[in-house]
Amino acid sequence: MNFKEFYITNNEGKSNCVVRSFCKMYNKEYDDVYNELCSLAKKLNCNSFNDILVFEEFMKKNNTIKINYENDVKIKELNLDNENYIVFCWDKNEYYHMVPIINNTLYDKNNESLDLYIINIYKQNN
Repeated sequence: MNFKEFYITNNEGKSNCVVRSFCKMYNKEYDDVYNELCSLAKKLNCNSFNDILVFEEFMKKNNTIKINYENDVKIKELNLDNENYIVFCWDKNEYYHMVPIINNTLYDKNNESLDLYIINIYKQNN
C-alpha cells in the first residue's frame, strides 16, 4: 500500500479525520461535509457527527457500504482492490481514527495510521 500526505482544514484551521476522509473520498469541500454531518447528527439525535450512526448514514447516502474483513488486522496488512475505501481504525487503546484508501493509496496527515488496527471497512460502490 502506498501513502500520500493529505491534510485539509476548515477556514479556522481546524481539522477532523472523519471530515477529511469524506472530503477526499467524495471530492467535497470541508465546510460542506462538516455541515451535512452536523445536520445528520441533529436529525438522528446524536451528540456528535463523529458518532458511528451519523457517519455510517452519511456514507450510505454516498453509496458506500460496510464490507466484511478479518479482525485484528493492521492497515498496512490490508490487501484491497484498487477501489475506494474508508477505514475506521484504532490503536487498541483509546485512539480512534478514520482514513480514506483510494486505489491502494492511504491518504492521511502522516503514515502512522498504517499501524492502526481495523474496526470497519467501507467500500464505495461505483
